[in-house]
Amino acid sequence: MRLAAVGLVLLVCGAVNPAYAQYAEPNISFFYPLLTRRPIIERELEFGLTHTKGRDARETEATMALEVAILPRLQFEIEVPFLLLNPDEGKAVAGFGDIELQAKLQVFKSVQYRTLIAFGLESKLPSGSRARGLGGEHAIEPFLTAGTALGPFDLIGEVAYEWVLNGDEHPREQEFTARLALAYPVSRRFAPLLELVTVTQTRGPAADTAEAEAASLLHKTQVYLYRVSTSVHVLV
Repeated sequence: MRLAAVGLVLLVCGAVNPAYAQYAEPNISFFYPLLTRRPIIERELEFGLTHTKGRDARETEATMALEVAILPRLQFEIEVPFLLLNPDEGKAVAGFGDIELQAKLQVFKSVQYRTLIAFGLESKLPSGSRARGLGGEHAIEPFLTAGTALGPFDLIGEVAYEWVLNGDEHPREQEFTARLALAYPVSRRFAPLLELVTVTQTRGPAADTAEAEAASLLHKTQVYLYRVSTSVHVLV
């Protein structure tokens, strides 16, 4: 009798596992944009390096990000940046910037149409030195990101709104950001892409003079276009 019971349990377990694998929901993957957030729940350790040259200084930023999926559709992320500022005049400054914490919840998934939608909240902690130009900004930013397939192309879009919570300026700055990235995935790690970013400062201190008002970015939309012919992403 015991042998019959054990055999029945093994038979049930052997039948359940293939059935579960058969009905398990397939994963949907997209390319890695430069700035646009992806609507994918990820489990990764990432390292990034960017270098920009402005009118008065050059800036190099190295970042390390840990992404952990708590639930199948819920992800938490922590990102730690290290900055190197090299101004044209004065000494170079290096140190850690503002740590970013992020929670992302996937609210819609369609395998048939290869479409994902996710909502999230990012919090920036003022861990960098404001006096040394390494950050020091405390802000929160809710965002909505979505991705879909258009034939052989992948399209990812995102909208976000940021509130700055600290600082001496009143009213404190608020900013609306929209991003759109289009790519042709040749493989999982290689995808030529085109990315459009618009940033509009919707709230901030009023300018005191006419010259300052002309130079102010308040209520003005900044447009950035990134074209990358060879985008390679390496996972650790």
